[in-house]
Amino acid sequence: MLSRTLAYGTDSRNSYLIFFATCLACVINGETLTGILAQATWLVVAVIILVVVLAADRLFCERAASRGRPITR
Repeated sequence: MLSRTLAYGTDSRNSYLIFFATCLACVINGETLTGILAQATWLVVAVIILVVVLAADRLFCERAASRGRPITR
């Protein structure tokens, strides 16, 4: 059986603790795990969009600078 970390002897098994804490938080707040996963999915989508916009901005600024145009923000 493969371990989850390279240092098997120091694995603290926190993944189970995180899972149980998430389940407990869902019970306390009246949420479902499906709702939590849906919110996490939208968070990942938002972060990906932000990274793409920042990369496009950097590319645009580099191209404008290479053409000798002043970059104003």
